[in-house]
Amino acid sequence: MNATLHSETAQRVGRQSLFAMTAWCMLAAYSVVFALPLENWRLPFFMIASDFELSNGAPSGMFWDGIESAALFDSTLWVGEEPTGKNRWRIEPAITGGGTLPKPSTWETPFSLHGDLYHEARYRLLRIGQALDVDTRYEYDEYYPAHRERFVRGRIEEAFLQLDWRNGFVNIGRKQRSWGPFPDRSLILSANPYSYDAVEWRFSGRFFEFRHLFAPFSVFRSGWDSDNGEANDRYLTAHSLNLFFGKWATVGITESVLFTRRGSFPDLQYINPVSIYSVVNTNQEGAGNLMLGFQWNIHPAVESISLRGQVVFDDFQVDDELVTDREPAHWGIDAGIFWRDPVRALPLRHLLKLEFTYASPWLYTVSDENAGRGERYIYGGKSLGLPFTDGSRLRLGAMAVPGRFGAYGITLSMAQRGGNTELTSWRDADHIPGLPFDTHAPVERRFAIGAEGCFYYKDYMHFYGYGDLGWMRNRDNRLTEGYEFDPAVAIEASVHFSDFSIRLP
Repeated sequence: MNATLHSETAQRVGRQSLFAMTAWCMLAAYSVVFALPLENWRLPFFMIASDFELSNGAPSGMFWDGIESAALFDSTLWVGEEPTGKNRWRIEPAITGGGTLPKPSTWETPFSLHGDLYHEARYRLLRIGQALDVDTRYEYDEYYPAHRERFVRGRIEEAFLQLDWRNGFVNIGRKQRSWGPFPDRSLILSANPYSYDAVEWRFSGRFFEFRHLFAPFSVFRSGWDSDNGEANDRYLTAHSLNLFFGKWATVGITESVLFTRRGSFPDLQYINPVSIYSVVNTNQEGAGNLMLGFQWNIHPAVESISLRGQVVFDDFQVDDELVTDREPAHWGIDAGIFWRDPVRALPLRHLLKLEFTYASPWLYTVSDENAGRGERYIYGGKSLGLPFTDGSRLRLGAMAVPGRFGAYGITLSMAQRGGNTELTSWRDADHIPGLPFDTHAPVERRFAIGAEGCFYYKDYMHFYGYGDLGWMRNRDNRLTEGYEFDPAVAIEASVHFSDFSIRLP
Protein backbone atom coordinates (compact mmCIF):
# COMPACT_ATOMS: atom_id res chain seq x y z
CA MET A 1 0.00 0.00 0.00
CA ASN A 2 2.85 2.41 0.60
CA ALA A 3 5.18 3.97 -1.96
CA THR A 4 8.90 3.44 -1.54
CA LEU A 5 10.74 4.44 -4.70
CA HIS A 6 10.04 7.83 -6.22
CA SER A 7 8.95 6.25 -9.50
CA GLU A 8 6.76 3.75 -7.69
CA THR A 9 5.06 6.55 -5.76
CA ALA A 10 4.21 8.36 -8.97
CA GLN A 11 2.86 5.21 -10.53
CA ARG A 12 0.37 4.71 -7.71
CA VAL A 13 -1.81 7.17 -9.59
CA GLY A 14 -0.22 6.66 -13.00
CA ARG A 15 0.05 2.95 -13.84
CA GLN A 16 -2.97 1.59 -15.73
CA SER A 17 -5.46 2.59 -13.05
CA LEU A 18 -4.42 3.67 -9.57
CA PHE A 19 -5.61 0.55 -7.88
CA ALA A 20 -5.96 -2.52 -10.05
CA MET A 21 -6.83 -5.98 -8.92
CA THR A 22 -9.30 -8.75 -10.02
CA ALA A 23 -11.13 -11.35 -8.06
CA TRP A 24 -13.42 -14.31 -8.07
CA CYS A 25 -15.63 -15.60 -5.26
CA MET A 26 -15.93 -18.84 -3.35
CA LEU A 27 -19.52 -19.90 -4.04
CA ALA A 28 -22.03 -22.31 -2.70
CA ALA A 29 -24.09 -23.79 -5.52
CA TYR A 30 -26.84 -21.49 -6.80
CA SER A 31 -25.79 -18.59 -4.62
CA VAL A 32 -24.89 -15.26 -6.16
CA VAL A 33 -21.74 -13.35 -5.30
CA PHE A 34 -20.72 -10.32 -7.32
CA ALA A 35 -16.97 -9.75 -7.55
CA LEU A 36 -15.47 -6.67 -9.12
CA PRO A 37 -12.33 -6.39 -11.27
CA LEU A 38 -8.96 -4.89 -10.58
CA GLU A 39 -9.76 -1.49 -12.02
CA ASN A 40 -11.87 -0.58 -9.03
CA TRP A 41 -11.93 2.24 -6.52
CA ARG A 42 -12.46 -0.24 -3.63
CA LEU A 43 -8.94 -1.67 -3.77
CA PRO A 44 -7.36 0.41 -0.94
CA PHE A 45 -10.16 -0.73 1.38
CA PHE A 46 -9.88 -4.32 0.16
CA MET A 47 -6.11 -4.27 0.72
CA ILE A 48 -6.59 -3.16 4.32
CA ALA A 49 -9.19 -5.87 4.87
CA SER A 50 -6.82 -8.49 3.44
CA ASP A 51 -4.02 -7.34 5.78
CA PHE A 52 -6.45 -8.01 8.64
CA GLU A 53 -7.28 -11.38 6.99
CA LEU A 54 -10.91 -10.35 6.80
CA SER A 55 -11.30 -10.75 3.04
CA ASN A 56 -11.82 -14.21 1.65
CA GLY A 57 -10.04 -14.43 -1.68
CA ALA A 58 -9.79 -18.04 -2.77
CA PRO A 59 -10.18 -20.85 -0.21
CA SER A 60 -6.40 -20.95 0.21
CA GLY A 61 -5.98 -17.17 0.35
CA MET A 62 -3.31 -17.52 -2.35
CA PHE A 63 -5.34 -16.37 -5.36
CA TRP A 64 -7.09 -13.05 -5.83
CA ASP A 65 -9.54 -12.95 -8.74
CA GLY A 66 -11.62 -9.96 -7.79
CA ILE A 67 -12.73 -7.51 -5.13
CA GLU A 68 -15.47 -9.05 -3.06
CA SER A 69 -17.15 -8.40 0.27
CA ALA A 70 -14.94 -8.27 3.36
CA ALA A 71 -15.75 -8.16 7.05
CA LEU A 72 -14.37 -4.69 7.60
CA PHE A 73 -15.81 -1.22 6.95
CA ASP A 74 -19.49 -0.60 6.32
CA SER A 75 -21.35 -3.35 4.47
CA THR A 76 -22.58 -0.87 1.83
CA LEU A 77 -18.98 -0.54 0.60
CA TRP A 78 -19.02 -4.06 -0.81
CA VAL A 79 -21.12 -5.77 -3.44
CA GLY A 80 -22.15 -8.81 -1.43
CA GLU A 81 -24.11 -11.99 -1.74
CA GLU A 82 -27.66 -12.15 -3.01
CA PRO A 83 -30.12 -14.71 -1.64
CA THR A 84 -30.41 -18.06 -3.43
CA GLY A 85 -32.23 -17.78 -6.73
CA LYS A 86 -31.74 -14.02 -7.07
CA ASN A 87 -30.23 -13.96 -10.55
CA ARG A 88 -29.30 -10.42 -11.53
CA TRP A 89 -27.65 -8.10 -13.99
CA ARG A 90 -25.78 -5.19 -12.47
CA ILE A 91 -23.78 -2.25 -13.75
CA GLU A 92 -21.37 0.12 -12.03
CA PRO A 93 -19.99 3.31 -13.61
CA ALA A 94 -17.16 5.22 -11.95
CA ILE A 95 -15.05 8.29 -12.74
CA THR A 96 -11.81 8.80 -10.84
CA GLY A 97 -9.57 11.85 -10.87
CA GLY A 98 -6.13 12.06 -9.35
CA GLY A 99 -2.81 13.79 -9.23
CA THR A 100 0.77 13.11 -8.22
CA LEU A 101 3.66 15.36 -7.27
CA PRO A 102 6.37 15.46 -8.37
CA LYS A 103 5.03 14.90 -11.87
CA PRO A 104 6.47 11.87 -13.70
CA SER A 105 8.98 13.05 -16.28
CA THR A 106 6.99 11.70 -19.25
CA TRP A 107 3.72 13.35 -18.24
CA GLU A 108 2.61 16.75 -19.49
CA THR A 109 0.43 17.33 -16.43
CA PRO A 110 0.36 15.83 -12.92
CA PHE A 111 -3.39 15.24 -13.18
CA SER A 112 -5.26 12.32 -14.68
CA LEU A 113 -8.80 11.14 -15.29
CA HIS A 114 -9.93 7.54 -15.34
CA GLY A 115 -13.30 6.02 -16.24
CA ASP A 116 -14.66 2.53 -15.53
CA LEU A 117 -17.82 0.81 -16.66
CA TYR A 118 -18.32 -2.68 -15.30
CA HIS A 119 -21.36 -4.84 -15.87
CA GLU A 120 -22.06 -8.42 -14.94
CA ALA A 121 -24.90 -10.87 -15.47
CA ARG A 122 -25.40 -13.87 -13.21
CA TYR A 123 -27.87 -16.68 -13.90
CA ARG A 124 -27.63 -19.73 -11.66
CA LEU A 125 -24.08 -21.06 -12.13
CA LEU A 126 -23.22 -18.91 -15.14
CA ARG A 127 -21.53 -15.51 -14.87
CA ILE A 128 -20.64 -13.10 -17.68
CA GLY A 129 -18.72 -9.91 -17.03
CA GLN A 130 -17.09 -7.08 -18.94
CA ALA A 131 -15.07 -4.05 -17.88
CA LEU A 132 -14.36 -1.01 -20.06
CA ASP A 133 -11.36 1.08 -19.03
CA VAL A 134 -10.69 4.62 -20.33
CA ASP A 135 -7.73 6.64 -19.06
CA THR A 136 -5.92 9.85 -19.99
CA ARG A 137 -2.60 8.33 -18.84
CA TYR A 138 -2.45 5.97 -21.80
CA GLU A 139 -1.06 8.94 -23.72
CA TYR A 140 2.14 8.60 -21.70
CA ASP A 141 2.32 4.79 -21.59
CA GLU A 142 4.81 3.55 -24.17
CA TYR A 143 3.39 0.02 -23.92
CA TYR A 144 -0.23 0.98 -24.58
CA PRO A 145 -1.08 -1.27 -27.58
CA ALA A 146 -3.24 1.20 -29.51
CA HIS A 147 -3.33 4.84 -30.62
CA ARG A 148 -1.99 6.96 -27.77
CA GLU A 149 -2.54 10.16 -29.75
CA ARG A 150 -6.33 9.81 -29.78
CA PHE A 151 -8.46 11.86 -27.41
CA VAL A 152 -10.22 8.77 -26.02
CA ARG A 153 -7.89 5.92 -25.13
CA GLY A 154 -9.34 2.79 -23.64
CA ARG A 155 -9.42 -0.96 -23.69
CA ILE A 156 -11.50 -3.92 -22.57
CA GLU A 157 -9.80 -4.86 -19.34
CA GLU A 158 -12.08 -7.79 -18.57
CA ALA A 159 -14.41 -9.87 -20.72
CA PHE A 160 -15.12 -13.38 -19.49
CA LEU A 161 -17.58 -16.19 -19.13
CA GLN A 162 -17.39 -18.26 -15.96
CA LEU A 163 -19.14 -21.41 -14.75
CA ASP A 164 -19.15 -21.75 -10.97
CA TRP A 165 -19.91 -24.65 -8.70
CA ARG A 166 -19.44 -25.42 -5.03
CA ASN A 167 -15.83 -26.58 -5.30
CA GLY A 168 -14.47 -24.57 -8.20
CA PHE A 169 -14.98 -22.80 -11.51
CA VAL A 170 -14.00 -22.73 -15.17
CA ASN A 171 -13.28 -19.33 -16.68
CA ILE A 172 -12.59 -18.39 -20.29
CA GLY A 173 -11.84 -14.86 -21.43
CA ARG A 174 -9.90 -11.85 -20.23
CA LYS A 175 -9.21 -11.22 -16.57
CA GLN A 176 -6.45 -9.99 -14.29
CA ARG A 177 -5.33 -11.65 -11.10
CA SER A 178 -2.52 -12.14 -8.60
CA TRP A 179 -1.22 -15.57 -7.62
CA GLY A 180 0.25 -15.29 -4.14
CA PRO A 181 -0.52 -14.27 -0.56
CA PHE A 182 -0.91 -10.54 -1.37
CA PRO A 183 -3.87 -9.23 -3.40
CA ASP A 184 -2.02 -6.35 -5.05
CA ARG A 185 1.11 -8.15 -6.30
CA SER A 186 2.86 -11.44 -6.99
CA LEU A 187 6.33 -12.54 -8.02
CA ILE A 188 4.93 -15.00 -10.60
CA LEU A 189 1.56 -13.79 -11.91
CA SER A 190 0.25 -10.33 -11.09
CA ALA A 191 -1.83 -7.46 -12.43
CA ASN A 192 1.29 -5.58 -13.53
CA PRO A 193 0.96 -6.31 -17.30
CA TYR A 194 -2.08 -5.59 -19.40
CA SER A 195 -4.76 -8.26 -19.08
CA TYR A 196 -4.70 -11.17 -21.52
CA ASP A 197 -7.15 -13.86 -22.62
CA ALA A 198 -6.80 -17.25 -20.98
CA VAL A 199 -8.54 -20.43 -19.90
CA GLU A 200 -8.42 -21.05 -16.16
CA TRP A 201 -10.00 -23.57 -13.82
CA ARG A 202 -9.95 -24.30 -10.12
CA PHE A 203 -10.85 -27.27 -7.95
CA SER A 204 -10.73 -27.33 -4.16
CA GLY A 205 -11.55 -29.64 -1.26
CA ARG A 206 -11.43 -29.53 2.52
CA PHE A 207 -7.63 -29.50 2.69
CA PHE A 208 -6.37 -28.47 -0.77
CA GLU A 209 -6.84 -26.10 -3.70
CA PHE A 210 -5.54 -26.60 -7.24
CA ARG A 211 -5.57 -24.08 -10.08
CA HIS A 212 -4.39 -24.17 -13.69
CA LEU A 213 -4.12 -21.43 -16.33
CA PHE A 214 -3.23 -21.49 -20.01
CA ALA A 215 -2.85 -18.27 -22.04
CA PRO A 216 -1.90 -17.97 -25.73
CA PHE A 217 -0.42 -14.49 -25.83
CA SER A 218 -1.45 -12.23 -28.68
CA VAL A 219 0.92 -12.18 -31.63
CA PHE A 220 1.19 -8.80 -33.36
CA ARG A 221 3.19 -8.50 -36.56
CA SER A 222 4.27 -5.09 -35.31
CA GLY A 223 6.29 -6.87 -32.63
CA TRP A 224 4.34 -5.40 -29.68
CA ASP A 225 4.77 -8.57 -27.64
CA SER A 226 8.34 -9.59 -28.50
CA ASP A 227 11.90 -8.40 -27.96
CA ASN A 228 12.95 -8.30 -31.60
CA GLY A 229 9.78 -8.07 -33.69
CA GLU A 230 9.70 -11.76 -34.58
CA ALA A 231 6.25 -13.30 -34.78
CA ASN A 232 6.85 -16.40 -32.66
CA ASP A 233 3.75 -17.73 -30.95
CA ARG A 234 4.10 -17.19 -27.18
CA TYR A 235 2.28 -19.15 -24.49
CA LEU A 236 2.01 -18.96 -20.72
CA THR A 237 1.02 -21.96 -18.64
CA ALA A 238 0.89 -22.10 -14.85
CA HIS A 239 -0.50 -24.26 -12.08
CA SER A 240 -0.49 -24.16 -8.30
CA LEU A 241 -1.29 -26.57 -5.49
CA ASN A 242 -1.94 -25.31 -1.96
CA LEU A 243 -2.55 -27.42 1.16
CA PHE A 244 -4.49 -26.28 4.25
CA PHE A 245 -3.63 -27.31 7.81
CA GLY A 246 -6.67 -26.01 9.60
CA LYS A 247 -6.66 -22.30 10.39
CA TRP A 248 -2.98 -22.39 11.33
CA ALA A 249 -1.12 -22.84 8.04
CA THR A 250 -1.43 -22.88 4.26
CA VAL A 251 1.56 -23.84 2.12
CA GLY A 252 1.81 -24.28 -1.62
CA ILE A 253 3.92 -24.61 -4.73
CA THR A 254 3.49 -22.84 -8.07
CA GLU A 255 5.08 -23.52 -11.45
CA SER A 256 4.82 -21.36 -14.56
CA VAL A 257 6.45 -21.59 -17.99
CA LEU A 258 6.57 -19.01 -20.76
CA PHE A 259 7.41 -20.83 -24.00
CA THR A 260 7.29 -20.18 -27.73
CA ARG A 261 6.51 -21.98 -30.97
CA ARG A 262 6.95 -20.88 -34.55
CA GLY A 263 3.65 -21.71 -36.20
CA SER A 264 3.20 -25.07 -34.45
CA PHE A 265 0.86 -26.48 -31.82
CA PRO A 266 1.84 -25.76 -28.18
CA ASP A 267 3.81 -28.39 -26.29
CA LEU A 268 1.35 -30.78 -24.62
CA GLN A 269 3.87 -31.42 -21.83
CA TYR A 270 3.31 -27.84 -20.70
CA ILE A 271 -0.44 -27.70 -21.34
CA ASN A 272 -0.80 -30.84 -19.19
CA PRO A 273 -2.09 -29.42 -15.88
CA VAL A 274 -0.53 -32.12 -13.68
CA SER A 275 2.83 -32.42 -15.43
CA ILE A 276 5.83 -31.37 -13.34
CA TYR A 277 7.18 -28.46 -15.37
CA SER A 278 10.43 -28.31 -13.39
CA VAL A 279 11.38 -31.84 -14.48
CA VAL A 280 10.33 -31.25 -18.09
CA ASN A 281 12.28 -27.99 -18.29
CA THR A 282 15.38 -29.08 -16.35
CA ASN A 283 15.82 -32.20 -18.47
CA GLN A 284 15.32 -30.16 -21.68
CA GLU A 285 12.24 -32.12 -22.71
CA GLY A 286 10.70 -28.74 -23.43
CA ALA A 287 12.19 -25.27 -23.90
CA GLY A 288 10.87 -22.27 -22.02
CA ASN A 289 11.38 -19.83 -19.17
CA LEU A 290 10.44 -21.68 -15.99
CA MET A 291 9.46 -20.00 -12.72
CA LEU A 292 9.23 -22.14 -9.58
CA GLY A 293 7.57 -20.58 -6.55
CA PHE A 294 6.60 -21.43 -2.98
CA GLN A 295 4.02 -19.56 -0.92
CA TRP A 296 2.82 -19.70 2.67
CA ASN A 297 0.56 -18.19 5.32
CA ILE A 298 1.39 -19.42 8.80
CA HIS A 299 0.01 -18.46 12.23
CA PRO A 300 2.75 -19.36 14.73
CA ALA A 301 0.55 -20.56 17.63
CA VAL A 302 -1.09 -17.10 17.82
CA GLU A 303 -4.01 -16.59 15.47
CA SER A 304 -3.65 -12.80 15.41
CA ILE A 305 -0.09 -13.02 13.97
CA SER A 306 0.36 -14.03 10.34
CA LEU A 307 3.59 -14.86 8.51
CA ARG A 308 2.87 -14.53 4.81
CA GLY A 309 5.17 -14.73 1.83
CA GLN A 310 6.25 -16.03 -1.54
CA VAL A 311 9.67 -16.99 -2.90
CA VAL A 312 10.42 -17.68 -6.56
CA PHE A 313 13.41 -19.21 -8.36
CA ASP A 314 14.44 -18.96 -12.00
CA ASP A 315 17.46 -20.89 -13.33
CA PHE A 316 18.46 -22.38 -10.00
CA GLN A 317 21.79 -24.19 -10.33
CA VAL A 318 22.66 -27.71 -9.22
CA ASP A 319 26.23 -27.88 -10.58
CA ASP A 320 28.73 -25.83 -12.64
CA GLU A 321 29.51 -28.29 -15.43
CA LEU A 322 28.21 -25.92 -18.14
CA VAL A 323 28.95 -22.23 -18.62
CA THR A 324 25.27 -21.46 -18.20
CA ASP A 325 25.31 -23.24 -14.84
CA ARG A 326 27.82 -20.71 -13.52
CA GLU A 327 25.46 -17.75 -13.80
CA PRO A 328 24.15 -16.23 -10.56
CA ALA A 329 20.87 -17.61 -9.27
CA HIS A 330 17.80 -15.60 -10.23
CA TRP A 331 15.33 -15.37 -7.37
CA GLY A 332 13.01 -13.12 -5.44
CA ILE A 333 11.12 -12.98 -2.16
CA ASP A 334 8.08 -11.07 -0.92
CA ALA A 335 7.27 -11.70 2.74
CA GLY A 336 5.68 -10.00 5.70
CA ILE A 337 4.69 -10.23 9.37
CA PHE A 338 1.19 -8.97 10.23
CA TRP A 339 -0.09 -8.50 13.80
CA ARG A 340 -3.79 -7.73 14.22
CA ASP A 341 -4.94 -5.70 17.25
CA PRO A 342 -1.76 -6.08 19.35
CA VAL A 343 -3.00 -3.55 21.94
CA ARG A 344 -6.24 -5.04 23.20
CA ALA A 345 -7.10 -1.93 25.22
CA LEU A 346 -7.48 0.23 22.10
CA PRO A 347 -11.17 0.68 21.16
CA LEU A 348 -10.50 0.44 17.40
CA ARG A 349 -9.21 -2.10 14.95
CA HIS A 350 -5.49 -1.69 14.26
CA LEU A 351 -2.60 -3.51 12.62
CA LEU A 352 1.21 -3.58 12.67
CA LYS A 353 3.11 -4.98 9.70
CA LEU A 354 6.67 -5.44 8.47
CA GLU A 355 7.19 -6.31 4.78
CA PHE A 356 10.29 -7.07 2.73
CA THR A 357 10.51 -7.56 -1.05
CA TYR A 358 13.58 -8.41 -3.10
CA ALA A 359 14.05 -9.21 -6.80
CA SER A 360 17.51 -10.20 -8.04
CA PRO A 361 19.00 -8.28 -11.00
CA TRP A 362 18.11 -10.83 -13.71
CA LEU A 363 14.94 -12.39 -12.29
CA TYR A 364 12.63 -11.80 -15.26
CA THR A 365 15.21 -11.85 -18.06
CA VAL A 366 16.78 -14.56 -20.22
CA SER A 367 19.84 -14.70 -22.46
CA ASP A 368 19.75 -12.65 -25.66
CA GLU A 369 19.31 -15.83 -27.69
CA ASN A 370 16.25 -16.90 -25.68
CA ALA A 371 14.94 -13.34 -25.65
CA GLY A 372 15.03 -13.43 -29.45
CA ARG A 373 12.75 -16.46 -29.32
CA GLY A 374 10.35 -14.58 -27.05
CA GLU A 375 11.04 -16.27 -23.70
CA ARG A 376 11.56 -13.13 -21.61
CA TYR A 377 9.09 -13.22 -18.69
CA ILE A 378 7.01 -10.30 -19.93
CA TYR A 379 3.80 -9.55 -21.78
CA GLY A 380 3.71 -6.44 -23.94
CA GLY A 381 6.95 -5.13 -22.42
CA LYS A 382 5.80 -5.46 -18.81
CA SER A 383 6.86 -8.06 -16.27
CA LEU A 384 4.34 -10.78 -15.51
CA GLY A 385 5.34 -10.53 -11.85
CA LEU A 386 6.62 -7.57 -9.85
CA PRO A 387 6.84 -4.17 -11.59
CA PHE A 388 10.58 -4.04 -10.82
CA THR A 389 13.67 -6.22 -10.79
CA ASP A 390 17.16 -5.58 -9.39
CA GLY A 391 15.76 -3.93 -6.29
CA SER A 392 14.42 -4.31 -2.76
CA ARG A 393 12.11 -2.51 -0.35
CA LEU A 394 11.52 -2.72 3.40
CA ARG A 395 8.36 -1.28 4.93
CA LEU A 396 7.24 -0.91 8.54
CA GLY A 397 3.66 0.25 8.88
CA ALA A 398 0.77 0.78 11.27
CA MET A 399 -2.88 0.99 10.25
CA ALA A 400 -5.94 2.10 12.24
CA VAL A 401 -9.61 1.71 11.34
CA PRO A 402 -11.45 4.09 13.69
CA GLY A 403 -14.86 3.70 12.05
CA ARG A 404 -16.83 1.95 9.35
CA PHE A 405 -15.99 4.37 6.54
CA GLY A 406 -12.26 5.08 6.68
CA ALA A 407 -8.75 4.03 7.63
CA TYR A 408 -5.43 5.77 8.26
CA GLY A 409 -1.83 4.61 8.39
CA ILE A 410 1.83 5.59 8.70
CA THR A 411 4.87 3.95 7.14
CA LEU A 412 8.64 3.95 7.38
CA SER A 413 10.26 2.66 4.20
CA MET A 414 13.64 2.00 2.67
CA ALA A 415 14.12 1.01 -0.97
CA GLN A 416 16.89 0.56 -3.47
CA ARG A 417 17.02 -0.13 -7.19
CA GLY A 418 19.89 -1.17 -9.43
CA GLY A 419 20.36 -0.32 -13.08
CA ASN A 420 18.74 -3.44 -14.59
CA THR A 421 15.13 -3.76 -15.69
CA GLU A 422 13.08 -6.66 -16.99
CA LEU A 423 14.11 -5.53 -20.53
CA THR A 424 17.87 -5.28 -19.91
CA SER A 425 19.96 -7.26 -22.41
CA TRP A 426 22.52 -9.84 -21.30
CA ARG A 427 24.87 -8.61 -24.09
CA ASP A 428 25.74 -12.15 -25.18
CA ALA A 429 27.55 -10.93 -28.29
CA ASP A 430 29.97 -8.82 -26.20
CA HIS A 431 30.35 -11.18 -23.26
CA ILE A 432 30.47 -14.87 -22.37
CA PRO A 433 27.49 -16.49 -24.12
CA GLY A 434 24.83 -17.58 -21.66
CA LEU A 435 25.98 -15.35 -18.78
CA PRO A 436 24.50 -11.98 -17.79
CA PHE A 437 26.63 -8.85 -18.03
CA ASP A 438 27.30 -6.95 -14.80
CA THR A 439 26.68 -3.23 -15.42
CA HIS A 440 27.82 -1.89 -11.99
CA ALA A 441 25.37 1.01 -12.18
CA PRO A 442 25.02 3.24 -9.08
CA VAL A 443 22.23 2.01 -6.82
CA GLU A 444 19.29 4.37 -6.35
CA ARG A 445 18.27 4.58 -2.67
CA ARG A 446 15.31 6.23 -0.98
CA PHE A 447 14.27 6.59 2.67
CA ALA A 448 10.86 7.95 3.58
CA ILE A 449 8.27 8.44 6.29
CA GLY A 450 4.76 8.54 4.92
CA ALA A 451 1.09 8.71 5.82
CA GLU A 452 -2.04 7.60 4.00
CA GLY A 453 -5.77 7.72 4.45
CA CYS A 454 -8.92 6.57 2.68
CA PHE A 455 -12.56 7.51 3.18
CA TYR A 456 -15.81 6.21 1.69
CA TYR A 457 -19.19 7.94 1.48
CA LYS A 458 -22.20 5.73 0.80
CA ASP A 459 -22.54 4.61 -2.84
CA TYR A 460 -21.29 7.83 -4.33
CA MET A 461 -17.66 8.73 -3.70
CA HIS A 462 -14.35 7.78 -2.15
CA PHE A 463 -11.08 9.58 -1.39
CA TYR A 464 -7.54 8.25 -1.05
CA GLY A 465 -4.39 10.20 -0.25
CA TYR A 466 -0.73 9.41 0.33
CA GLY A 467 2.20 11.66 1.15
CA ASP A 468 5.71 11.21 2.39
CA LEU A 469 8.91 13.01 3.28
CA GLY A 470 11.68 11.22 1.44
CA TRP A 471 15.38 11.48 0.78
CA MET A 472 16.92 10.02 -2.37
CA ARG A 473 20.42 9.29 -3.58
CA ASN A 474 21.59 8.37 -7.11
CA ARG A 475 18.25 9.19 -8.72
CA ASP A 476 17.67 7.18 -11.91
CA ASN A 477 20.93 5.31 -11.14
CA ARG A 478 23.07 8.40 -11.78
CA LEU A 479 25.81 9.06 -9.24
CA THR A 480 25.18 11.97 -6.85
CA GLU A 481 27.22 13.30 -3.95
CA GLY A 482 24.61 12.76 -1.26
CA TYR A 483 20.93 12.55 -0.46
CA GLU A 484 18.45 15.11 -1.74
CA PHE A 485 15.06 15.98 -0.27
CA ASP A 486 12.37 14.16 -2.26
CA PRO A 487 8.79 14.66 -0.95
CA ALA A 488 5.90 13.00 -2.78
CA VAL A 489 2.11 13.31 -2.76
CA ALA A 490 -0.54 11.21 -4.52
CA ILE A 491 -4.31 11.67 -4.26
CA GLU A 492 -7.41 10.33 -5.94
CA ALA A 493 -11.16 10.78 -5.62
CA SER A 494 -13.98 8.99 -7.39
CA VAL A 495 -17.63 9.52 -8.14
CA HIS A 496 -19.42 6.24 -8.67
CA PHE A 497 -22.80 4.55 -8.50
CA SER A 498 -22.72 0.99 -7.24
CA ASP A 499 -26.28 0.13 -6.33
CA PHE A 500 -28.04 -0.52 -9.66
CA SER A 501 -29.17 -4.04 -10.56
CA ILE A 502 -32.04 -5.77 -12.36
CA ARG A 503 -33.39 -9.13 -11.29
CA LEU A 504 -33.44 -11.67 -14.11
CA PRO A 505 -36.42 -13.99 -14.57
